[in-house]
Amino acid sequence: MRTPFVSEKRYWIYKTNKKGKPVKSHKKIEMLSGDANLKAHKTKLLEFKERLILLFEKDSANGTVISKDWLKQAINDSHSVIEGVKNTNTEYQKILKQQELLELNLKRNLLKEAITTIYSKYASNEGELKKFKTTFCWIEKFEKYNSKIYNISDFNQQFIDSFKSWATIDEGYRLSTAINHLKRTKRAIEYVYFNDTEDIIKVHKQLSNLKFTSSNELEKDLEKIVVTLNFNELDKIEQFDFSYNNSLQEAQKCILIGCETGLRFSDFNKLNESNYKRSIDGIEYWEFKTSKTKKWVQITNSDRLKYLTNKYGLPNTSYSENDDISLNRQIKRVCLKVGLKGLVKGDLTISEKLEDGNYKKRLVRGLYPKYKLMTTRTFRRSFATNYYGKIPISDIMRVTGHATERMLRNYINATDDKNISIAYKNINEFHKKRQEEIKLKKVD
Repeated sequence: MRTPFVSEKRYWIYKTNKKGKPVKSHKKIEMLSGDANLKAHKTKLLEFKERLILLFEKDSANGTVISKDWLKQAINDSHSVIEGVKNTNTEYQKILKQQELLELNLKRNLLKEAITTIYSKYASNEGELKKFKTTFCWIEKFEKYNSKIYNISDFNQQFIDSFKSWATIDEGYRLSTAINHLKRTKRAIEYVYFNDTEDIIKVHKQLSNLKFTSSNELEKDLEKIVVTLNFNELDKIEQFDFSYNNSLQEAQKCILIGCETGLRFSDFNKLNESNYKRSIDGIEYWEFKTSKTKKWVQITNSDRLKYLTNKYGLPNTSYSENDDISLNRQIKRVCLKVGLKGLVKGDLTISEKLEDGNYKKRLVRGLYPKYKLMTTRTFRRSFATNYYGKIPISDIMRVTGHATERMLRNYINATDDKNISIAYKNINEFHKKRQEEIKLKKVD
């Protein structure tokens, strides 16, 4: 049966020689290339074929008699759609729409699609957005390793265990790093599932009961190391003259005020006049929501903080989450200048060359000069560590944003030995003060 498409002989026939005689042969599919018109023609024919097959499968499944008249109508309908001619047969259009909807739903149920969807939630939070983009790259790499595209419903306990094994054994990363990526993946799944009003997203029935780690795994994982700056080291930094270099002086200012306030460097811009307040009893402080966690914090303008801001001024107010690389570099230079060269145990990002010539970055535990381990993350941990046991824990948590003392202790790696020492000191001071009050009463 004829179709409305017209193919020229040159599209399919070519001349060649066989045993010295000129003959005509049909071109193979791979030979149909080069001419733009030929490519367009081939595309139309392939689309025409696919539409005919789609109609055939649909109608034959519904019991429609496949006759000559049916074929004639199917050819006309398919040609009309391809050539953009108005088609009075809406049945085929419905099939196409169903097919497009099916493909869209399949795409929305892809695991990587869930991660990209949550990007919009963190569009204004560069730090979190960067983390989710890194998680996307991890999932993509895991898919390539397994030669498989994962759906949202594939995210189950088996997936988690397999991912951890790949990340720690094959890739050589820490268990905690792998778990963080898994937790972000789950957050993305929960986000798209919660916002699915059409009941399209399919999740695994284990989703709410998934376990990311076991007690045995945590014991095997490397112990947490917190490298901080103590008050003596901060005094050295404070007494060093960096006025000859604006970048180093700004880094010096960030270190001192960051370790005193416990703020992330991206929140330095919140130390401004609009957030400055005064309590009923005259105490001055700043109050604002943090950029990362959106929690309210209160920064008391203590005598030491007043001294630092009067001497150096407030830090640069234009820092963003992406400035940490350049600022970290200057922080290390400051700490090197003041002599923080002693070897301490910590984790340092090292670039390792692979067999294929590419480089891979990973955290490597070892002994390093202390200045090399200093970053903007040092600020908050130094504040919490230095003041732990010296001021009420609630005051520290009000700045760091931790909900429980246990979370705070884990953050600064406070050991039981340290708590025993603090308790010993506090009990002795309490009774010493009590005895002094008793003596004063006797004198009166």
